[in-house]
Amino acid sequence: MDELFLLPPCPVAMPRAYWIAESPVLSSQLVLVTPSADEFARIQNKIETATDKEFDMEIVNKLYGNSALIIPHRPYNLLTGEFRHLENHTEYLGSDTEVWDAQAALAEAKFLHFSDWPVPKPWLDGNSILNERKPGCVGEGENLDCTQRDMWLGFYSDFAQRRKVSTHPFIF
Repeated sequence: MDELFLLPPCPVAMPRAYWIAESPVLSSQLVLVTPSADEFARIQNKIETATDKEFDMEIVNKLYGNSALIIPHRPYNLLTGEFRHLENHTEYLGSDTEVWDAQAALAEAKFLHFSDWPVPKPWLDGNSILNERKPGCVGEGENLDCTQRDMWLGFYSDFAQRRKVSTHPFIF
């Protein structure tokens, strides 16, 4: 994603939260911030004065909702939850005529964000619900297609494999 560092100078750049119908809402999964002591103090102040119902997205939207440089969500912001939707991908595709291709979407994506409510983040305990919340397959008989289910389960198993840590302090 080195090309993001070639964007025009701006205090903050981020994509929209394509999955929120009331957009324009900015997504906090990917945020480019130009280093600045003043901006850091401004952000820090907003964090310190936030209510218990204000999280990162609410804070960045209050600060930059009308002034951020918008980065296209494709290819910079794809949610794993998109692979649990078996039918409607209009918000992600940005079109009601483009046909969803899960493998093509993943191939073009530069950032895949674990977001599958109510499935917990893969680094938190509780992924026992993966099996009950996994996407279904589409079609029937010989035309049964489980591509999205297999890809979605693969995101979680790949994460688990990549994050295995040795218990020995000098073996990585």
